[in-house]
Amino acid sequence: MAYVDFISRRSKIAIVDLLGVAQALVPQALATIGLCEPHEVAQKLDELALVPVLKVKLGGHHDLAVIKEVIDRTDRRIFLDANQGLRSVQQALVLIEQAGGPERVTGMEQPFPVDRPDLSAELARRTQVTVYADESVQCMADLEGAADAFGGVNIKLMKCGGLDRALHMIHRARELNMRVMLGCMSESSLGCGAMARLAGMADLCDLDGPWLLANDPFTGFEWGQNGFVWTTGPGLGIVPAIELPFVRIGA
Repeated sequence: MAYVDFISRRSKIAIVDLLGVAQALVPQALATIGLCEPHEVAQKLDELALVPVLKVKLGGHHDLAVIKEVIDRTDRRIFLDANQGLRSVQQALVLIEQAGGPERVTGMEQPFPVDRPDLSAELARRTQVTVYADESVQCMADLEGAADAFGGVNIKLMKCGGLDRALHMIHRARELNMRVMLGCMSESSLGCGAMARLAGMADLCDLDGPWLLANDPFTGFEWGQNGFVWTTGPGLGIVPAIELPFVRIGA
């Protein structure tokens, strides 16, 4: 990220132009409802930005009840993130149906453990909802074998190793007829703001990491009308939230 930022600022060329990013799509932005109890859903909804899709984390003791609270309180679309936590296709189908079925559910992410691609493939055959790979795809080599089991892939900067590699994975995913989601780990505005530069080539953007942190150390990446906004012009435009004392070393 530092290298791309440096080259962009030195050449005075915007990063999207430097990388050749096609601004072809306006992705749907996601905001996350983390694991919670059903009675906590209302408060969590009040705290979230008005983005088109709500990502509901699964794996709690009351998943069905939490999903019901969400769909009863908002008409926004739903994205289900199971984090490898499901054990049967029928279990996944029940959760999808509870969330409104294909008409309401945008996707389901990594429903089964990485060693069970057969279950993901079976689920994809039995539902119109796109099944996205997350933990199953770390790099380009993983992507090559994922298209048989998944209809989409969640590409994360910290997994693939850089903006250039993420861009290559996006192109290859499209060649494999897979939908593309840009995601993040527990990241600050720095990582998410960098990944957002590829948003014009994605269907979904799950880049709300900074708003799940109590101490984001950077500024320059904010919620906006289409999910997020950043400083225009060359470079990432992401700066430390406080002034840091730098002492030069060497000659």
